[in-house]
Amino acid sequence: MPENPIETEEEEIAADAAFVRGSSTAAKSSKKTSPSVSTAESTQSAESARAAVLFRLVEGPMAPQEASEGTTVSTGHAHRTLNELEKRDLVELLVPEDASDGPIFGLTVQGEKVTFHIERQQQA
Repeated sequence: MPENPIETEEEEIAADAAFVRGSSTAAKSSKKTSPSVSTAESTQSAESARAAVLFRLVEGPMAPQEASEGTTVSTGHAHRTLNELEKRDLVELLVPEDASDGPIFGLTVQGEKVTFHIERQQQA
C-alpha cells in the first residue's frame, strides 16, 4: 500500500488553488516536489503574487516582465513566483532561461483547471 494516499483530481485542484491563494491547507502529499510553504511565502504578498501571475498567463504564454505588467508584482518577484508555480506543475517553461528572448512561461492543463476553480469559488 502506498505511503501517501492518491488524491482525487478534485482534491488536487483544490490543494493547488489553496497554494495559489496562500492558504495553509496547500500541502499536497501526492506531489513529487516539496510543497512546503515558508512563512514569507504565506503572506498576503505571496498570495496576491501567485494569483496575479497565474491569472496573467490565462492570456497566453509570456515572459516574467509581461506577467508583472498591470499588477503590483515586480518583474523579479514575478520570475520567482513563476518558478514556484512551475515546481507545482501549474506553469511550464516554454522557452529556456538562456534563450535570447529570455524565459517564456505558459499555463499547464493543471494551471488552467486551478484558475477555473478559483474563479468559480470567487463567483460563489
